[in-house]
Amino acid sequence: MYDLILKNGIIVDGTGSPWYRADVAIKNEIIAGVGKFAAHEGKKVLDIDGLIVAPGFIDTHTHTDIIATAKNDPENSLFQGVTTQVSGNCGKSNAPVNGETIDLLKRYLDAYTPKGIVLGWDWKSMGDWFDIIDRQGFITDIATLLGQGTVRLAVLGMSDAEPTKVQLEEMKKLVDNAMREGTVGMSSGLIYPPGIFTKTGELIELCKVVKEHEAVYTTHLRSEGNSLMDAIEEAIEIGRESGCKVHISHHKVRGGINTGLSRKTLAAMEYARGIGIDVTCDLYPYVAGYSQISSLVPRWATVGGVNAMLERLANAENRDRFRVEMEEGLPDWDSFIHFSGWDGIAFSSAKEDHSVEGKSIAQLAAERNVAPIDALLSVILKEKAEASVIIYGSSLEDHIRIMQHPLSMIGSDGFACSYTEPRLQGKPHPRCLSTFPRVLAKYVREDHVLDLETAVYKMSGFAASRFGFTDRGLVKKGLLADFVVFDYDKIADKATFASPYQKPEGIRYIIKNGVVLIEDNIFNGQILGKSVRLGKR
Repeated sequence: MYDLILKNGIIVDGTGSPWYRADVAIKNEIIAGVGKFAAHEGKKVLDIDGLIVAPGFIDTHTHTDIIATAKNDPENSLFQGVTTQVSGNCGKSNAPVNGETIDLLKRYLDAYTPKGIVLGWDWKSMGDWFDIIDRQGFITDIATLLGQGTVRLAVLGMSDAEPTKVQLEEMKKLVDNAMREGTVGMSSGLIYPPGIFTKTGELIELCKVVKEHEAVYTTHLRSEGNSLMDAIEEAIEIGRESGCKVHISHHKVRGGINTGLSRKTLAAMEYARGIGIDVTCDLYPYVAGYSQISSLVPRWATVGGVNAMLERLANAENRDRFRVEMEEGLPDWDSFIHFSGWDGIAFSSAKEDHSVEGKSIAQLAAERNVAPIDALLSVILKEKAEASVIIYGSSLEDHIRIMQHPLSMIGSDGFACSYTEPRLQGKPHPRCLSTFPRVLAKYVREDHVLDLETAVYKMSGFAASRFGFTDRGLVKKGLLADFVVFDYDKIADKATFASPYQKPEGIRYIIKNGVVLIEDNIFNGQILGKSVRLGKR
């Protein structure tokens, strides 16, 4: 007797192969078979005639881990059909924790820790953190990358100095320990301090350790604008010299004069693969991005951490320098304001002054009758840099080209929030709440950028293979019974920049471990997710 049978489904199995009609039988959390089964063989039967059955989606890029020990039920990902998340991206992870630099680590992660959320910090290593997740559970399964920024911070703090040989060996040992504890790779965020202070050689040495564990190195590149090709070539060089698998996070092209540059970036990735360097990428289905407000600040101003940065920003003598550098950029630093303008960047979240949320820098400046630089710096100082921004100006042409490329998969770059108890202040980027339905509705059904099978592959089977998940990602006998069942004609993303807290439509069932958790947009409250440790499950 099977625990559950899905009858008469249209199976899109996550391999990219054409759909087919079949039943799916589930027993003891596992897919027991795909074929034809009689209704009397199941304890529970769902007749899903005409609906698509896909593997539970795997979100390759999230930051959910930062509050996961404090809140185990933020449902934004699950409602999109996501049953597994890869977190710890952009160089930011909760561990390793060094007691001497823990205050710096807390500030490093503050932008992803909503006001009112108190983390226990009762862990030291990634293994400790995994154990907490397994004890209390999580709404989805959650795998985690080791943050290179967190590792560097534990050893050098927020210094911009190069590590000594002893310090480099200490960092390599931390990487090795985290890999042994089950992290699925190492991430870097090379536009954020302390990642911005890290030189290529240091990254190569750390990635040699990642290679020993056959894990993956993911990177938020140093540039997505004028220096994008240099940044891509650096990532490829790291792969070549270390032997490590390389994954480009949220690949995009800042527009204007750079439009069309994805032809070269993708060609470089193809060439790298042709000579044995394993390179892939992900992207989210929006041309507007999101970042911490401190990413608008020139590199030199961030040395020493948040408090040192705030002191520099408060110095009136620096105002004109900040304005010029933000408007023009620097040789070693791409300014978001240079690409998007003061009217192309809007405040997304603030912990103190919510009146700024949803307004562009230019709009706030006009309201306050001050210069844009003064409006921006006033927010940074009042919020103590614990605010975020929406950044417009990426190239749609390049966005579509990257999405269609066979080396790309889907990641939301989202983090935890809730429809019933919002845990993000302000107006979070809609990618947090609608990434996967948007791919299916806009880019498959409406715009025909992708076909259905390719889209599902990019959101399931491809992601599973990239991060070493051998027990999920396909509708296949013997794998974990995670599914999203949706109506192809009705699936729709509803979250917008103005009104993000809207549930997707058209998803009929979301099934985790063979249990129906969401039916017609109603969540039954069961917490079934655990940690996913490389080589451990």
